[in-house]
Amino acid sequence: MLVIFIQVLGFSCNSQTKPENEMSLNGEWDIIFDDTNQGISEDWYKNDVYEKQNFRKINVPSCWEEYNKNYEGVGFYRKKFNVPKSWEGKIIELNFDAVNYKSEFWLNDQVVGFHEGGYTPFSFRVDNLAKMGEENTLVIRVISPIILTDKYIDGLGRQEVPMWRGAITGGVWQPVSIKVKGTIGLKDVFIEPKIDTNTAVFNIEIENTEITTEQVEVTVNILSKNREVIASKKGNIESFPGMNALNWNISIPNATYWSPNNPFLYKAEVTIKKDGEVSDQWSHKFGMREFTVVNDQFHLNGKSIYLKAAFFEGLYPTKLGYPDSREMAIKEIKLAKEAGFNMIRPWRKPAPKMWLDLCDEMGVLTVGSLVVECMHRPISTPRLPFVVENELRKTILSNRNRTCIVQWELFNEINRPILAQMLNSMSVLARELDPTRMILDESGGWGEGANIFLPFERTSKKFNDIHHYSGSQVDEKEFDGYLATAQTNKKKEALGLQGVKSYGKNVVPGMMSYISELGYGSTPDLISNIKEFESKGNPIVAPSIYHKELNDGYITALKKVGFDEIYPNVQDFYLEQQKMHGIANKRMIEATRLNDVVKGYCVHALVGGDWVIGAGLLDLWRNPKTLVYDMTMEANQEQITPIRILPRNVYGEKGAQLEVYGVSELPNEHVTVSVKIISENGNEVFNKVFDKIFKNGISTFLMDQLNTNNWKGAHIVQVEVKNVSGKVISNNSQSFDVFSKEQLTIPKAKIAVMDFDNKLTSFLDEKGIEFIPFRPDLDKNIPVLVGITAKKDAKYRASVESLRRYAQEGGYVVFFEVLGEQMGGPEDPIILKDTATEVLPLGAQMFGKWPTRGGWAAKSHVVTNHPVFKGLPTEMIMHGVYENVHPDVALAKQEGNYIAGLIGYDHFPNKDRMRRHFIGPGEVWWAADVMETPFGNGKMLLSTLRIIEFLDKDPVAEKLLYNIINYISK
Repeated sequence: MLVIFIQVLGFSCNSQTKPENEMSLNGEWDIIFDDTNQGISEDWYKNDVYEKQNFRKINVPSCWEEYNKNYEGVGFYRKKFNVPKSWEGKIIELNFDAVNYKSEFWLNDQVVGFHEGGYTPFSFRVDNLAKMGEENTLVIRVISPIILTDKYIDGLGRQEVPMWRGAITGGVWQPVSIKVKGTIGLKDVFIEPKIDTNTAVFNIEIENTEITTEQVEVTVNILSKNREVIASKKGNIESFPGMNALNWNISIPNATYWSPNNPFLYKAEVTIKKDGEVSDQWSHKFGMREFTVVNDQFHLNGKSIYLKAAFFEGLYPTKLGYPDSREMAIKEIKLAKEAGFNMIRPWRKPAPKMWLDLCDEMGVLTVGSLVVECMHRPISTPRLPFVVENELRKTILSNRNRTCIVQWELFNEINRPILAQMLNSMSVLARELDPTRMILDESGGWGEGANIFLPFERTSKKFNDIHHYSGSQVDEKEFDGYLATAQTNKKKEALGLQGVKSYGKNVVPGMMSYISELGYGSTPDLISNIKEFESKGNPIVAPSIYHKELNDGYITALKKVGFDEIYPNVQDFYLEQQKMHGIANKRMIEATRLNDVVKGYCVHALVGGDWVIGAGLLDLWRNPKTLVYDMTMEANQEQITPIRILPRNVYGEKGAQLEVYGVSELPNEHVTVSVKIISENGNEVFNKVFDKIFKNGISTFLMDQLNTNNWKGAHIVQVEVKNVSGKVISNNSQSFDVFSKEQLTIPKAKIAVMDFDNKLTSFLDEKGIEFIPFRPDLDKNIPVLVGITAKKDAKYRASVESLRRYAQEGGYVVFFEVLGEQMGGPEDPIILKDTATEVLPLGAQMFGKWPTRGGWAAKSHVVTNHPVFKGLPTEMIMHGVYENVHPDVALAKQEGNYIAGLIGYDHFPNKDRMRRHFIGPGEVWWAADVMETPFGNGKMLLSTLRIIEFLDKDPVAEKLLYNIINYISK
């Protein structure tokens, strides 16, 4: 039955390959950068006026900032081309894959139309405007997103339109073509694959541009890979003027299903004939697949699948928003699959057609993403609801035949009432536009908690979608947090996790969960990257600039605090960061996979750039950051064997708990498990070999209480699992340290103490360490240890003043806590300044947990070879043995002698939201973890290490305390 459809403006029916009736308009165009927005009033859209202006050449497609550094505002494009005489009397369409953002069009001095939206395709009919057999002149006026400046153009101001954080992406940045067809053509074809019946439903919109009803023949062919027609349907229909709808259900015999392991694609060909002549034709590849949730498990084609996704911004080194080459796109997708990922999550920017073609062909699940709600962007204006609906509608309509796209993600971390209000209405609209896919209303669940719509369902179900970044140290508490996430109190109690805080916002305990953002960060090898930018890059685009600036900043910061003596070659610093990144990613993933409520995760990120430059497993040139990539790949395998040593740092006389687990996505199989522990001198101190069934899901391989009485130093657990054929199917290792009583010799020194919560004094009493209370008239030869306080109260402040005077008069004071001036929260803007020692300790600028631990960006805490760290690893970035005492705060840009300190950078300049975009990170800075400084006639030693908090819990805290006492007593 035929029905009339309403035309959706801006959407065109595009095929994956250019047919014979379509010509590319890519190549050299003219452009005028209209910085003062005078062109429209001066008629630059008229060819004779344009010809008199100062225009230059530009290649289309391209982002115009490739030609004019950081340019934003207005640009006038011009292209001259011939239209074949044979196209006379036919319908001619101009097709644009994407023009960013608002664009207006003239052909041969005649108005064509306008379009708003920068990331989706659209088309215009121009047959009455085109000159057949002659030269035609197309002029386009484009207003780009305004990101950097305060320009206000045609009602569009700074950061008021959808913007992607990777680049301005201004202008005609995706391909352009012109197409001819008959008077009765295909407006849209939407294929709905249904594996339950092995059929494909073809929803066909036919547009009759004539004024009379016409008889046409419609043919649908489905071809296999070898181009054999395996299914076909043909029919004669009566086409009324305007839009006509046709819905055909076509059976596919012995259908082969598309999956990451077998990305089998059929090709659909739709042809319309009038009077025996082809009026229009369309082709598109598609796969038979279904992605949904069954019994709280993700399912692909009726089989459960554990999601392992990679977050992906889609930024490239020279072409910015578009792959530098097809080969580069192939490389990144191939590396993602080889690393064990079965899904890629393009983030807040619809991926280009070429890239999606490759995902279809290479077999990787992808998330359909919209360029809305990108970290408070676009900013709130009365246009925001229109912008959201406009982008949602166009993105879904342009990509709903994509096999690789299995889910639409509508919002991300929403934090504005208007967007929360739109959650349901936009989800309903998405369902109307595409009944076939799963829809996630909001990643992160910040608004009201996440909801998903399963394919063909019109009502949603609650769903835990969680974002959590651990930073550099996945210690016991952090690891336990992943295990506890979304668990019920009863399940927590059974797991021994009572009181453990889980992760996520608006999380419903016991409900199916997905951690859609996790991961740490590290700096890429900037030296190698800079060489690549110099040899094959573009010096004016932002990535070329901020890679060099970041490298220069690191060199300056390392030298400022003396860490250049540890890292005379800055590349060694970057490589060690990458090792820390790999360790953290691996532990986060292992912990996540040990939680039976969590059904998948997304690692942030596959590639790093702009202000999240450190997050990638690959650098911007698509080179793997080897240790990060390899360790993440290890944790992504179908069968893994996580190891836990509790506690990580062991008192030799107390022993430790060894736990080895198996996590498998494969069917149950008989295996032989070998567990060894090797000491630092190479001796095997533990060995167990046993047979086990490696079960699908999560299982316990070994729980053993270790007697470590005679052990000392660094140890490593090695696990190897072999199948019945003797093949190693999984292996893992985990380090830990054992401290003997001899390593924790109690110091004998005369010290004074000022304590506020009695933790320090209680420990000293327990260990029999003599001390006296601090008093202002104390002998200046007696060093003072200052404990921690529960809050920054008047008593503490008064005590600090007396301690300052004591140091000024020649005494030595050790602060185990620094309660300086907090530098604001994660979203608060800051301007750092060098801080003199005279203001210590209360006047220090203090970084909080996010910049100190790092989130998804490298924050490297370096330990020097100093008596404070005697008997512990030094000249390295803190990890492993330091994971418990690792600081949560640091003294930003503090003057003094750094014994241990932090090298990091502002995620974006001065943490100013208006500068959180493509220009990259802010300044590289330094901060103190442990520092010593002269103070008047005396000295201060200040530490932000969590020494007091871990006394009697971690021997490293005890070791550090004793080292400090011994050091200051000399």
